Amino acid sequence: MNPLAIDTENNTWNKGNPFDKRFKSICYSWADAGGAGAHQTNEGSLAELSERIGRASVLIGFNFKYDLHVLRKLGVDAAFREGLPIWCCQVAEFILSNQTWRYPSLNESAMKYGLGSKVDLIAEKYWKNGIQTEDIPWEELQEYAIQDAVLTLKLYEAQQASMSASQKRLCRLQCMDLLILEEMEWNGIRFDNELCEARAKEIEAEIKTITDELSGIYPGIPINFGSGDQLSAFLYGGTITTEGTEHIGFFKTGERAGQPKYKKVEIGHELPRLVEPLRGSELKKPGVYATNADTLLKLRPKGTTKRIIELIQRQVRLDSLLTKTYRGLLNANSTGNWPVGMLHGQFNQAVVQTGRLSSSSPNLQNLDGAAQDLFISRYQEDGEQ
Repeated sequence: MNPLAIDTENNTWNKGNPFDKRFKSICYSWADAGGAGAHQTNEGSLAELSERIGRASVLIGFNFKYDLHVLRKLGVDAAFREGLPIWCCQVAEFILSNQTWRYPSLNESAMKYGLGSKVDLIAEKYWKNGIQTEDIPWEELQEYAIQDAVLTLKLYEAQQASMSASQKRLCRLQCMDLLILEEMEWNGIRFDNELCEARAKEIEAEIKTITDELSGIYPGIPINFGSGDQLSAFLYGGTITTEGTEHIGFFKTGERAGQPKYKKVEIGHELPRLVEPLRGSELKKPGVYATNADTLLKLRPKGTTKRIIELIQRQVRLDSLLTKTYRGLLNANSTGNWPVGMLHGQFNQAVVQTGRLSSSSPNLQNLDGAAQDLFISRYQEDGEQ
């Protein structure tokens, strides 16, 4: 057996996202039964890393999907893509906790077994002060990187000693899944950026039309329909407070002498009840009632109030569709600094206690069905299968 632990250190743009166009790998570190080391990323060191991986019996990492992305970018992924077993110590700790320890960290996991801790200097001295990894003195970064690899190997050994046979089997299965998830994240999902932007603008225009109509019910009273408190006052009656000014005299001296003087005051606007609130829908704040989508569906408005409720329901639906889907996808692409029309969402194994996957940045498991036509299949392009 020749277990090999691998860790990578990269620049920190967008939290080191490997799909950010600014991404750059700075160094990698390794640890096995024969020792440990760290090497700056270059052609010669990567050839040595490929040889080292080729001699390994199992490849070990922590939050390993991330490092597998990096190894793939560096072109040293052949072994694990061709069947070399992998072991993610983070997934193993999640299993050992009966799937209750969300996102275990390397430092906390190592300390749990009394293995020591990470070198804190790099994060405290450099990364927290906005200094990029490539600008950290090599001697300091090398020490940090080696310690991460050594801790990862020690953690693997401690997990092997403490896990039951069934837990090991489960972790190996999860690590096989991890390789599939790495492939999914690497490939990403294509979407129609232009159509997404056009839909977002259409929805924004419709939201404005609805807001203008609702605002016309009480002209002169600025109501924020996105505020639960103000929407409650609008529907069920209550006070909406706005900020105004009151004339309190004139400046007597200085550059503004003779000019009117004002002070800020709060102005309360009492609104009548348009619809009876549901029994039991009172919130903790006195006089405020629930205004969520489910509650709105159960209200029994009459006459013109029915039209008001329908408008509010439509606005709630559009707000969700806009922020979570259309603008949400566009913002994810922009902040991720990914190629236009690409999404590289994350699929997380060490989060949900039931063992199912979660998705984040963006959440690709909870997209609105209305947006299905945004996504472009890789298996049917230009009319070809």
